[in-house]
Amino acid sequence: MKKAQKTEFRSIHGSVIVYTRRHINGCKLRDRNENRCSCPKWLYSKPKNGRAVQRAAGTPSFTEASEAAQRLLKGFDPEIAKARQITEPKLGVTIEDAIALYEASLGRRALSAKYVANCLLPFTRRKRRPQSGRVINVSLLDFLDKENRAAREPVVRVEQITSDHLDRWAAEWVTNDLSSHVWRGTVRAFFKWARRHDHVVREPEFREPQRVRPGNRCGYFSDGQYAKMRAALPFCKMKFHAMPENFAARLGAFMDAGRWGGMAITDIVFFAPRVSLGDNNVLTYRRRKSGVVASVLLPPEVAARLRSIPPEAGSDPERPFRFGGSEAVNCQRWRARFKALCTLAGVTEIETENGAKLAPHVHALRDTFAIDAITRGVALENVARMLGHATTQMTQRSYLFWIKKRVDHCIEDQREALAQCVQPAPEAEGAETEKPALIQ
Repeated sequence: MKKAQKTEFRSIHGSVIVYTRRHINGCKLRDRNENRCSCPKWLYSKPKNGRAVQRAAGTPSFTEASEAAQRLLKGFDPEIAKARQITEPKLGVTIEDAIALYEASLGRRALSAKYVANCLLPFTRRKRRPQSGRVINVSLLDFLDKENRAAREPVVRVEQITSDHLDRWAAEWVTNDLSSHVWRGTVRAFFKWARRHDHVVREPEFREPQRVRPGNRCGYFSDGQYAKMRAALPFCKMKFHAMPENFAARLGAFMDAGRWGGMAITDIVFFAPRVSLGDNNVLTYRRRKSGVVASVLLPPEVAARLRSIPPEAGSDPERPFRFGGSEAVNCQRWRARFKALCTLAGVTEIETENGAKLAPHVHALRDTFAIDAITRGVALENVARMLGHATTQMTQRSYLFWIKKRVDHCIEDQREALAQCVQPAPEAEGAETEKPALIQ
Protein backbone atom coordinates (compact mmCIF):
# COMPACT_ATOMS: atom_id res chain seq x y z
CA MET A 1 0.00 0.00 0.00
CA LYS A 2 1.37 3.40 -1.02
CA LYS A 3 2.23 5.63 1.92
CA ALA A 4 0.43 8.98 2.10
CA GLN A 5 2.48 11.97 1.02
CA LYS A 6 3.27 14.62 3.60
CA THR A 7 1.52 17.97 3.13
CA GLU A 8 4.25 20.56 3.69
CA PHE A 9 4.56 24.23 2.79
CA ARG A 10 8.04 25.78 2.66
CA SER A 11 9.64 29.19 2.25
CA ILE A 12 12.96 30.83 3.08
CA HIS A 13 11.50 31.73 6.46
CA GLY A 14 10.48 28.21 7.57
CA SER A 15 7.99 25.39 6.97
CA VAL A 16 4.47 24.31 8.01
CA ILE A 17 3.09 20.74 7.88
CA VAL A 18 -0.63 19.89 7.83
CA TYR A 19 -1.45 16.57 9.50
CA THR A 20 -4.17 14.69 11.40
CA ARG A 21 -2.97 14.18 14.92
CA ARG A 22 -5.67 11.70 15.89
CA HIS A 23 -8.33 9.96 13.79
CA ILE A 24 -11.54 9.82 15.84
CA ASN A 25 -15.15 8.61 15.86
CA GLY A 26 -14.65 5.46 13.86
CA CYS A 27 -12.45 6.97 11.13
CA LYS A 28 -10.78 4.11 9.27
CA LEU A 29 -7.66 6.11 8.41
CA ARG A 30 -4.59 5.73 10.61
CA ASP A 31 -1.75 7.60 8.89
CA ARG A 32 -1.06 11.08 10.26
CA ASN A 33 -0.52 12.33 6.71
CA GLU A 34 -3.97 11.14 5.55
CA ASN A 35 -5.93 14.38 5.60
CA ARG A 36 -8.95 13.66 3.38
CA CYS A 37 -11.16 12.77 6.38
CA SER A 38 -13.29 15.00 8.65
CA CYS A 39 -11.06 14.58 11.71
CA PRO A 40 -9.57 17.73 13.32
CA LYS A 41 -6.46 18.98 11.51
CA TRP A 42 -3.23 20.14 13.12
CA LEU A 43 -0.31 22.32 12.04
CA TYR A 44 3.37 21.72 12.77
CA SER A 45 5.24 24.99 12.20
CA LYS A 46 9.02 25.45 12.24
CA PRO A 47 10.28 28.99 11.61
CA LYS A 48 13.87 29.42 10.51
CA ASN A 49 16.16 29.67 13.53
CA GLY A 50 13.07 29.34 15.72
CA ARG A 51 11.30 26.82 17.92
CA ALA A 52 8.91 24.28 16.38
CA VAL A 53 5.28 24.51 17.55
CA GLN A 54 2.31 22.20 16.97
CA ARG A 55 -1.18 23.64 17.24
CA ALA A 56 -4.76 22.83 16.28
CA ALA A 57 -5.83 24.20 12.90
CA GLY A 58 -9.32 24.82 14.29
CA THR A 59 -11.05 22.99 11.45
CA PRO A 60 -11.63 19.45 10.13
CA SER A 61 -11.37 20.73 6.53
CA PHE A 62 -8.08 19.99 4.78
CA THR A 63 -8.58 22.98 2.45
CA GLU A 64 -9.10 25.41 5.33
CA ALA A 65 -6.17 23.91 7.23
CA SER A 66 -3.94 24.37 4.18
CA GLU A 67 -5.00 28.00 3.88
CA ALA A 68 -4.23 28.50 7.56
CA ALA A 69 -0.82 26.87 7.05
CA GLN A 70 -0.02 29.26 4.21
CA ARG A 71 -1.05 32.27 6.26
CA LEU A 72 1.09 30.99 9.10
CA LEU A 73 4.02 30.52 6.74
CA LYS A 74 3.68 34.08 5.48
CA GLY A 75 3.66 35.23 9.07
CA PHE A 76 7.20 33.95 9.47
CA ASP A 77 8.31 36.93 7.38
CA PRO A 78 9.57 39.42 10.04
CA GLU A 79 7.90 42.41 8.36
CA ILE A 80 4.50 40.69 8.07
CA ALA A 81 4.74 39.37 11.66
CA LYS A 82 5.39 42.89 12.95
CA ALA A 83 2.36 44.26 11.08
CA ARG A 84 0.08 41.46 12.32
CA GLN A 85 0.90 42.21 15.95
CA ILE A 86 -1.06 45.42 15.49
CA THR A 87 -3.95 44.22 13.33
CA GLU A 88 -4.66 40.66 14.58
CA PRO A 89 -5.65 39.72 18.15
CA LYS A 90 -3.80 36.93 19.91
CA LEU A 91 -5.53 33.53 19.76
CA GLY A 92 -6.66 32.02 23.03
CA VAL A 93 -5.42 28.81 24.63
CA THR A 94 -6.74 25.51 23.32
CA ILE A 95 -9.03 23.37 25.47
CA GLU A 96 -6.47 20.58 25.79
CA ASP A 97 -3.73 23.03 26.80
CA ALA A 98 -6.07 24.64 29.34
CA ILE A 99 -6.84 21.24 30.87
CA ALA A 100 -3.11 20.51 31.13
CA LEU A 101 -2.52 23.88 32.82
CA TYR A 102 -5.44 23.23 35.18
CA GLU A 103 -3.98 19.84 36.11
CA ALA A 104 -0.63 21.46 36.87
CA SER A 105 -2.38 24.10 38.99
CA LEU A 106 -4.17 21.40 41.03
CA GLY A 107 -0.90 19.52 41.44
CA ARG A 108 0.75 22.56 43.02
CA ARG A 109 -1.92 22.54 45.74
CA ALA A 110 -0.64 19.21 47.13
CA LEU A 111 -3.93 17.43 46.45
CA SER A 112 -4.12 13.66 46.18
CA ALA A 113 -3.74 12.06 42.76
CA LYS A 114 -7.24 10.58 43.04
CA TYR A 115 -8.80 13.96 43.79
CA VAL A 116 -7.02 15.58 40.84
CA ALA A 117 -8.18 12.73 38.57
CA ASN A 118 -11.79 13.31 39.68
CA CYS A 119 -11.44 17.03 38.90
CA LEU A 120 -10.29 16.20 35.36
CA LEU A 121 -12.78 13.37 34.78
CA PRO A 122 -15.49 15.53 33.14
CA PHE A 123 -13.03 16.87 30.57
CA THR A 124 -10.55 14.24 29.40
CA ARG A 125 -11.22 11.81 26.57
CA ARG A 126 -12.18 8.22 27.37
CA LYS A 127 -10.19 5.27 26.13
CA ARG A 128 -12.32 2.78 24.25
CA ARG A 129 -12.85 -0.28 26.41
CA PRO A 130 -15.22 -3.25 26.37
CA GLN A 131 -18.59 -2.57 27.96
CA SER A 132 -18.08 -3.01 31.70
CA GLY A 133 -21.60 -2.19 32.84
CA ARG A 134 -20.42 0.93 34.66
CA VAL A 135 -22.46 4.03 33.83
CA ILE A 136 -20.39 7.13 33.11
CA ASN A 137 -21.07 10.47 31.46
CA VAL A 138 -19.53 11.50 28.14
CA SER A 139 -16.57 13.84 28.62
CA LEU A 140 -16.38 17.39 27.27
CA LEU A 141 -13.62 16.62 24.75
CA ASP A 142 -15.46 13.55 23.45
CA PHE A 143 -18.64 15.61 23.12
CA LEU A 144 -16.86 18.38 21.23
CA ASP A 145 -15.10 15.87 18.96
CA LYS A 146 -18.52 14.64 17.88
CA GLU A 147 -19.92 18.15 17.42
CA ASN A 148 -16.86 19.40 15.53
CA ARG A 149 -17.38 16.88 12.75
CA ALA A 150 -20.40 18.82 11.48
CA ALA A 151 -19.64 22.29 12.86
CA ARG A 152 -18.96 25.23 10.57
CA GLU A 153 -16.52 26.59 13.15
CA PRO A 154 -15.05 23.79 15.29
CA VAL A 155 -14.65 24.50 18.99
CA VAL A 156 -10.98 24.04 19.89
CA ARG A 157 -10.28 27.00 22.23
CA VAL A 158 -11.65 27.56 25.71
CA GLU A 159 -13.03 30.97 24.79
CA GLN A 160 -15.25 29.33 22.13
CA ILE A 161 -17.20 27.25 24.66
CA THR A 162 -20.63 28.76 25.29
CA SER A 163 -23.54 28.04 27.59
CA ASP A 164 -25.30 26.34 24.67
CA HIS A 165 -22.45 23.84 24.45
CA LEU A 166 -22.71 23.07 28.17
CA ASP A 167 -26.48 22.58 27.98
CA ARG A 168 -26.23 20.20 25.02
CA TRP A 169 -23.41 18.35 26.73
CA ALA A 170 -25.33 17.96 30.01
CA ALA A 171 -28.35 16.63 28.10
CA GLU A 172 -26.28 13.58 27.15
CA TRP A 173 -25.30 12.70 30.73
CA VAL A 174 -26.63 9.35 31.92
CA THR A 175 -25.73 9.18 35.62
CA ASN A 176 -28.00 9.87 38.59
CA ASP A 177 -28.81 13.31 39.95
CA LEU A 178 -26.06 13.38 42.59
CA SER A 179 -23.27 12.50 40.15
CA SER A 180 -24.58 15.06 37.66
CA HIS A 181 -24.67 17.67 40.44
CA VAL A 182 -21.03 16.89 41.28
CA TRP A 183 -20.01 17.19 37.63
CA ARG A 184 -21.70 20.58 37.29
CA GLY A 185 -19.75 21.86 40.28
CA THR A 186 -16.49 20.49 38.88
CA VAL A 187 -17.10 22.17 35.52
CA ARG A 188 -17.93 25.50 37.21
CA ALA A 189 -14.67 25.30 39.19
CA PHE A 190 -12.70 24.80 35.97
CA PHE A 191 -14.20 27.84 34.25
CA LYS A 192 -13.73 29.99 37.36
CA TRP A 193 -10.06 29.03 37.24
CA ALA A 194 -9.96 29.80 33.49
CA ARG A 195 -11.40 33.28 34.07
CA ARG A 196 -8.96 34.06 36.89
CA HIS A 197 -6.10 33.14 34.56
CA ASP A 198 -7.51 35.22 31.66
CA HIS A 199 -8.25 32.21 29.43
CA VAL A 200 -11.90 33.30 29.12
CA VAL A 201 -13.51 36.71 29.47
CA ARG A 202 -16.87 35.38 30.62
CA GLU A 203 -17.66 32.04 32.25
CA PRO A 204 -20.16 29.85 30.38
CA GLU A 205 -22.80 28.37 32.64
CA PHE A 206 -25.43 25.64 32.73
CA ARG A 207 -28.69 27.43 31.96
CA GLU A 208 -30.98 24.42 31.67
CA PRO A 209 -32.15 23.04 35.04
CA GLN A 210 -30.73 19.72 36.07
CA ARG A 211 -32.83 16.76 35.03
CA VAL A 212 -33.40 14.65 38.13
CA ARG A 213 -33.07 10.95 37.45
CA PRO A 214 -33.82 8.31 40.06
CA GLY A 215 -30.72 6.40 41.07
CA ASN A 216 -28.54 5.38 43.95
CA ARG A 217 -27.81 8.10 46.44
CA CYS A 218 -26.55 7.40 49.94
CA GLY A 219 -27.50 4.05 51.34
CA TYR A 220 -27.63 3.68 55.12
CA PHE A 221 -27.82 0.90 57.70
CA SER A 222 -30.85 0.78 59.95
CA ASP A 223 -30.36 0.28 63.69
CA GLY A 224 -31.56 -3.32 63.33
CA GLN A 225 -29.10 -4.09 60.53
CA TYR A 226 -26.20 -2.63 62.46
CA ALA A 227 -27.17 -4.63 65.56
CA LYS A 228 -27.30 -7.84 63.48
CA MET A 229 -23.80 -7.19 62.14
CA ARG A 230 -22.44 -6.56 65.64
CA ALA A 231 -24.04 -9.78 66.86
CA ALA A 232 -22.47 -11.75 63.97
CA LEU A 233 -18.91 -10.55 64.66
CA PRO A 234 -17.80 -13.55 66.80
CA PHE A 235 -18.91 -16.01 64.08
CA CYS A 236 -17.50 -14.25 61.02
CA LYS A 237 -14.96 -16.19 58.92
CA MET A 238 -13.10 -15.45 55.71
CA LYS A 239 -13.34 -17.88 52.81
CA PHE A 240 -10.08 -19.48 51.67
CA HIS A 241 -8.14 -17.67 54.40
CA ALA A 242 -7.02 -18.69 57.88
CA MET A 243 -8.69 -16.66 60.57
CA PRO A 244 -6.36 -13.88 61.76
CA GLU A 245 -5.93 -13.25 65.44
CA ASN A 246 -8.34 -10.86 67.19
CA PHE A 247 -10.46 -10.77 64.01
CA ALA A 248 -13.83 -10.02 65.65
CA ALA A 249 -12.52 -7.24 67.93
CA ARG A 250 -10.60 -5.57 65.12
CA LEU A 251 -13.49 -5.70 62.64
CA GLY A 252 -15.83 -4.34 65.32
CA ALA A 253 -13.47 -1.41 65.95
CA PHE A 254 -13.30 -0.81 62.20
CA MET A 255 -17.11 -0.55 62.11
CA ASP A 256 -17.07 1.80 65.11
CA ALA A 257 -14.70 4.17 63.31
CA GLY A 258 -17.08 4.36 60.35
CA ARG A 259 -20.46 4.34 62.12
CA TRP A 260 -19.67 6.52 65.13
CA GLY A 261 -16.62 8.42 63.87
CA GLY A 262 -17.91 9.13 60.35
CA MET A 263 -14.59 8.11 58.82
CA ALA A 264 -14.18 6.98 55.20
CA ILE A 265 -12.32 3.73 54.59
CA THR A 266 -9.06 5.48 53.63
CA ASP A 267 -9.13 7.53 56.83
CA ILE A 268 -9.78 4.40 58.89
CA VAL A 269 -6.77 2.65 57.32
CA PHE A 270 -4.52 5.56 58.38
CA PHE A 271 -6.20 6.02 61.79
CA ALA A 272 -3.65 6.40 64.62
CA PRO A 273 -5.37 6.18 68.06
CA ARG A 274 -2.49 7.74 69.98
CA VAL A 275 -2.50 10.82 67.73
CA SER A 276 -6.16 11.23 66.78
CA LEU A 277 -8.01 10.22 69.96
CA GLY A 278 -7.59 12.34 73.07
CA ASP A 279 -8.61 11.75 76.69
CA ASN A 280 -11.77 13.80 76.12
CA ASN A 281 -13.12 11.14 73.68
CA VAL A 282 -12.85 13.59 70.76
CA LEU A 283 -11.70 12.04 67.49
CA THR A 284 -9.65 14.53 65.44
CA TYR A 285 -8.02 13.64 62.14
CA ARG A 286 -7.10 15.19 58.80
CA ARG A 287 -9.02 13.69 55.88
CA ARG A 288 -6.89 11.98 53.24
CA LYS A 289 -9.20 13.12 50.46
CA SER A 290 -9.32 16.86 51.09
CA GLY A 291 -6.87 17.63 53.90
CA VAL A 292 -9.67 19.17 56.00
CA VAL A 293 -9.62 18.45 59.75
CA ALA A 294 -12.65 16.59 61.13
CA SER A 295 -13.69 16.49 64.81
CA VAL A 296 -16.20 14.06 66.33
CA LEU A 297 -17.22 13.43 69.94
CA LEU A 298 -17.40 9.66 70.40
CA PRO A 299 -19.50 7.69 72.89
CA PRO A 300 -17.24 6.65 75.80
CA GLU A 301 -17.57 2.91 75.07
CA VAL A 302 -16.67 3.44 71.39
CA ALA A 303 -13.67 5.58 72.32
CA ALA A 304 -12.49 2.86 74.71
CA ARG A 305 -12.69 0.21 71.97
CA LEU A 306 -10.74 2.38 69.53
CA ARG A 307 -8.01 3.04 72.11
CA SER A 308 -7.47 -0.68 72.72
CA ILE A 309 -7.53 -2.19 69.21
CA PRO A 310 -5.71 -5.54 69.48
CA PRO A 311 -2.82 -6.18 67.07
CA GLU A 312 -2.77 -8.56 64.12
CA ALA A 313 0.21 -10.17 62.41
CA GLY A 314 1.63 -7.67 59.94
CA SER A 315 -0.35 -4.68 61.21
CA ASP A 316 1.29 -1.35 61.99
CA PRO A 317 1.62 -0.78 65.77
CA GLU A 318 0.80 2.94 65.37
CA ARG A 319 -1.92 2.46 62.74
CA PRO A 320 -3.68 -0.77 63.72
CA PHE A 321 -5.81 -1.02 60.55
CA ARG A 322 -2.86 -0.58 58.18
CA PHE A 323 -0.69 -3.38 56.79
CA GLY A 324 2.20 -3.38 54.36
CA GLY A 325 1.42 -2.56 50.75
CA SER A 326 -0.37 0.26 49.03
CA GLU A 327 -3.36 2.21 50.29
CA ALA A 328 -5.60 0.52 47.69
CA VAL A 329 -4.55 -2.97 48.85
CA ASN A 330 -5.30 -2.10 52.47
CA CYS A 331 -8.72 -0.70 51.58
CA GLN A 332 -9.58 -3.79 49.55
CA ARG A 333 -8.65 -6.04 52.47
CA TRP A 334 -11.13 -4.32 54.78
CA ARG A 335 -13.83 -4.18 52.12
CA ALA A 336 -13.61 -7.95 51.74
CA ARG A 337 -13.83 -8.47 55.51
CA PHE A 338 -16.80 -6.16 55.85
CA LYS A 339 -18.57 -7.83 52.93
CA ALA A 340 -18.11 -11.26 54.56
CA LEU A 341 -19.65 -9.93 57.79
CA CYS A 342 -22.68 -8.48 55.95
CA THR A 343 -23.26 -11.81 54.19
CA LEU A 344 -23.08 -13.75 57.45
CA ALA A 345 -25.46 -11.30 59.19
CA GLY A 346 -27.99 -11.55 56.36
CA VAL A 347 -27.65 -7.86 55.44
CA THR A 348 -27.84 -8.24 51.68
CA GLU A 349 -29.19 -4.81 50.78
CA ILE A 350 -29.50 -1.32 52.20
CA GLU A 351 -32.09 1.32 51.39
CA THR A 352 -31.39 4.69 49.86
CA GLU A 353 -33.27 7.89 50.51
CA ASN A 354 -35.39 7.45 47.38
CA GLY A 355 -36.33 3.86 48.24
CA ALA A 356 -33.86 2.14 45.89
CA LYS A 357 -31.89 -0.86 47.09
CA LEU A 358 -28.10 -1.13 47.12
CA ALA A 359 -25.61 -3.79 48.08
CA PRO A 360 -24.06 -2.96 51.48
CA HIS A 361 -20.66 -1.27 51.33
CA VAL A 362 -18.20 0.26 53.77
CA HIS A 363 -18.94 3.91 52.92
CA ALA A 364 -22.54 3.38 54.03
CA LEU A 365 -21.19 3.41 57.61
CA ARG A 366 -20.09 7.03 57.09
CA ASP A 367 -23.40 7.87 55.39
CA THR A 368 -25.29 6.34 58.33
CA PHE A 369 -23.31 8.51 60.74
CA ALA A 370 -24.08 11.66 58.72
CA ILE A 371 -27.79 10.91 58.29
CA ASP A 372 -28.13 10.11 61.99
CA ALA A 373 -26.57 13.48 62.94
CA ILE A 374 -28.75 15.40 60.47
CA THR A 375 -32.01 13.78 61.56
CA ARG A 376 -31.16 14.36 65.24
CA GLY A 377 -31.03 18.10 64.54
CA VAL A 378 -27.29 18.76 64.70
CA ALA A 379 -26.53 22.14 63.10
CA LEU A 380 -25.44 21.82 59.48
CA GLU A 381 -22.11 23.59 60.02
CA ASN A 382 -21.35 21.15 62.84
CA VAL A 383 -22.24 18.17 60.64
CA ALA A 384 -19.83 19.50 58.03
CA ARG A 385 -17.10 19.77 60.69
CA MET A 386 -17.80 16.24 61.89
CA LEU A 387 -17.52 14.88 58.34
CA GLY A 388 -14.44 16.91 57.43
CA HIS A 389 -16.22 18.85 54.67
CA ALA A 390 -14.58 22.12 53.65
CA THR A 391 -17.96 23.86 53.30
CA THR A 392 -21.57 23.25 54.27
CA GLN A 393 -22.38 23.19 50.54
CA MET A 394 -20.55 19.87 50.30
CA THR A 395 -22.73 18.48 53.08
CA GLN A 396 -25.91 19.79 51.44
CA ARG A 397 -24.88 18.31 48.10
CA SER A 398 -24.30 14.85 49.56
CA TYR A 399 -27.26 14.69 51.95
CA LEU A 400 -29.75 17.06 50.32
CA PHE A 401 -32.78 14.81 50.85
CA TRP A 402 -32.25 14.48 54.59
CA ILE A 403 -31.59 18.20 55.06
CA LYS A 404 -34.76 19.04 53.12
CA LYS A 405 -36.69 16.52 55.21
CA ARG A 406 -35.49 18.22 58.39
CA VAL A 407 -36.50 21.63 57.00
CA ASP A 408 -39.96 20.30 56.12
CA HIS A 409 -40.33 18.97 59.67
CA CYS A 410 -39.29 22.37 61.04
CA ILE A 411 -41.93 24.11 58.88
CA GLU A 412 -44.60 21.72 60.17
CA ASP A 413 -43.65 22.55 63.75
CA GLN A 414 -43.92 26.27 62.96
CA ARG A 415 -47.31 25.75 61.30
CA GLU A 416 -48.61 24.01 64.44
CA ALA A 417 -47.25 26.79 66.64
CA LEU A 418 -48.88 29.46 64.49
CA ALA A 419 -52.19 27.61 64.58
CA GLN A 420 -52.13 27.69 68.38
CA CYS A 421 -51.42 31.45 68.41
CA VAL A 422 -54.24 32.48 66.06
CA GLN A 423 -57.48 33.21 67.94
CA PRO A 424 -60.91 32.46 66.38
CA ALA A 425 -62.91 35.52 65.20
CA PRO A 426 -66.18 36.47 66.99
CA GLU A 427 -69.29 34.77 65.60
CA ALA A 428 -71.14 38.05 65.02
CA GLU A 429 -70.69 41.73 65.71
CA GLY A 430 -71.78 42.64 69.18
CA ALA A 431 -71.94 39.01 70.28
CA GLU A 432 -70.76 38.36 73.78
CA THR A 433 -67.47 36.51 73.61
CA GLU A 434 -65.20 35.52 76.39
CA LYS A 435 -61.72 36.95 75.91
CA PRO A 436 -58.99 34.50 76.73
CA ALA A 437 -56.68 35.53 79.50
CA LEU A 438 -53.16 36.34 78.44
CA ILE A 439 -51.73 35.11 81.73
CA GLN A 440 -53.19 32.09 83.43
